[in-house]
Amino acid sequence: MSFFEVFKGEAKLIFTDIAIVLTIIGGVILYSFLYPQPYAKESVSKLSVSAVDLDKSELSRSLLYKLNATPQIDIVRHDMSLRDAQKALIEAKIKAIVVIPAHFKRDIALGVSPSIAVGADSSYFLIYGAVLEGAMHAVLTDAAKIKVTELLKAQVPLAKAKDAFTPYSLNSMNLFNKDNSYVEYVVPAVFIIILQQTLLIGLGILGGGINERRKLGIEGYYDKAKPYQLILSRVLIFGTIFFTHMLFYFGFSYEIFHIVHVANILELLTFGSMFLLAVIMLGIFLGSLFSSREIATPLVLFSSLPLVFGAGFIWPVEAMPAFIYYLSYLSPSTPAIQGFLSLNQMGASFSMVREEYLILALQAFVYGFLAWYLNRRAVS
Repeated sequence: MSFFEVFKGEAKLIFTDIAIVLTIIGGVILYSFLYPQPYAKESVSKLSVSAVDLDKSELSRSLLYKLNATPQIDIVRHDMSLRDAQKALIEAKIKAIVVIPAHFKRDIALGVSPSIAVGADSSYFLIYGAVLEGAMHAVLTDAAKIKVTELLKAQVPLAKAKDAFTPYSLNSMNLFNKDNSYVEYVVPAVFIIILQQTLLIGLGILGGGINERRKLGIEGYYDKAKPYQLILSRVLIFGTIFFTHMLFYFGFSYEIFHIVHVANILELLTFGSMFLLAVIMLGIFLGSLFSSREIATPLVLFSSLPLVFGAGFIWPVEAMPAFIYYLSYLSPSTPAIQGFLSLNQMGASFSMVREEYLILALQAFVYGFLAWYLNRRAVS
């Protein structure tokens, strides 16, 4: 059987299977817009807060004014008691509570440090962190003003009073994520997981479906084709589709969501091509093992979350068991994420990701050999 006939049979089987088409084309495009949406708003702001002012002094009102002026906090209620504020929080009318204690002004006048209570639902880390950040900013600003005022009363010159309270200043510079953006941090790595998992599902459905046909005695081109013809056909078809997806993700999608990309285009495509080859070989190998087409989707989806954590960009490598980290290197996504992030977000040269590239090449060879062996045994 000629290679052209095998290629034609593969293409027909792939593009007439709605499950494969929706996964490798529709799913990839949909995820490119859907996944980054929760991170599109870079910071949490204007959270509805209830203020419980038990002091009711001009000093406490001044602090509440400063709290309301922060970008994170919007005081929408002034409750008379903590119980009323807690009820509003439980009923989701507000996101947090700020309580200024009784005798707030008196304690400050006596040099006693009062405690300002801030409460929020800590199961929402972004909300809790934003409210705490806004409250800390307002309170520390007010504390600095009071401290400097006390020093001025003690006849300390203004310049020295400021220096005494802030003896040093901190100037922080973020090297690879200057805006501390969730999009810059999460989306580039997850895009790689999406490309891999959708490609594996498509190849798994194809391979499992062919195994189903063989069990039912349905003959086709796959029974007459040589193993290398099947593998090469899938590399060309899936490789072309996902190479286009890769250009779409690292080009158009990065521009839409304003993700930094500083890699040399030739180096990026060279690295990306090896990544796709490794994933395709893994997908052909897994598809040859699946007894039915239905197995591919749940199995691959189940592995997605462990792969995200095992790659070391969300959960630190040092905090996970070594065997889990090394086990994650059976998946092309682990070296690919490290390589892509180094090239695209950190400006590394290709020589700096040579180790990851060689790991992908080794995976492509090993999974390619296993795929060839299983397909050869299936037709023999």
